[in-house]
Amino acid sequence: METDNQNIHKTQVCNYLPERIHSEGRRKLMSWLNQQMKVNLIDGRILVGTFVCTDKDAHIILNTCYEYFNEKDLETGESRLLGLVMIPGRHIISIHTDVQQTNEQPINSSNFEEIS
Repeated sequence: METDNQNIHKTQVCNYLPERIHSEGRRKLMSWLNQQMKVNLIDGRILVGTFVCTDKDAHIILNTCYEYFNEKDLETGESRLLGLVMIPGRHIISIHTDVQQTNEQPINSSNFEEIS
């Protein structure tokens, strides 16, 4: 009987594992949550928004997302507000995170570093 209680306790605790037990990749993904991201797409567009989540198929969801048609538009700030978007993984060329995360700083390509 005591063994059954221990097993139940273990399964309940597994959902709340401390962060140090997560894999390095999962910790990295968790550190990107709510961070500004720039995503380059295969058709040349650039999407910049707040990283919300991803899935096993490499789809990415960005909140408060802006669309830029090329790097020049990113430099000039000429954009279109899309809001909440889901980007299929098959359309993504590269992903960059904002290395200077401040609310007052305008978005430009020099603020981002490529994720490896």
